[in-house]
Amino acid sequence: MELREHILEVARRLEGNYGRLEWSSHGDPLDVLIKTILSQNTNDRNRDRAYSRLRAQFPTWEAVASAPVERLAEALKPGGLHRGKARRIKGILQEIAAQWGGYSLSYLESLGTEEAMAELLGFKGVGKKTAGVVLLFSLGKPYFPVDTHIKRIGRRLGWIEGGEDPHDKLNPLVPDELKYQLHLHLIRHGREVCRA
Repeated sequence: MELREHILEVARRLEGNYGRLEWSSHGDPLDVLIKTILSQNTNDRNRDRAYSRLRAQFPTWEAVASAPVERLAEALKPGGLHRGKARRIKGILQEIAAQWGGYSLSYLESLGTEEAMAELLGFKGVGKKTAGVVLLFSLGKPYFPVDTHIKRIGRRLGWIEGGEDPHDKLNPLVPDELKYQLHLHLIRHGREVCRA
């Protein structure tokens, strides 16, 4: 069985187990970017606690951008790696404001997937997974982000080998109309069944 066929078969089986999912926006692109940065090296619960504390103490992105890194880090403490995340988030917000005169990534909506990806990768601390989450979950653009669960399952199924970039390998193989659903199904499967 060819790799693409195998991916489609796995997608069919997961849909049979977990049901069909339709795309829905997970929020504003800047909010999704910040939440995804906060999700790095932690779980959803800790990410959400850090995000809630950040927004409670700094209700606007302008307030976050102008706050001292130490105060941001204190707010982000529940998410782990809080000092680095505070510096990255502050830097990204300052860069967005300097370039666009405000705190919005809505301009990405008018760009193609590759152009929007290049823009997001231009921010320090944003890699393909983080950028891909913004593209797929906020902007509805066809990109298949690969997190730790998907990478683990992909290796076990032989989809990804040692030094291959999983994003470069899997994105052309996963049909656009399945990228959202397969991403969510693989994460669920990785959390519930195919653990580390």
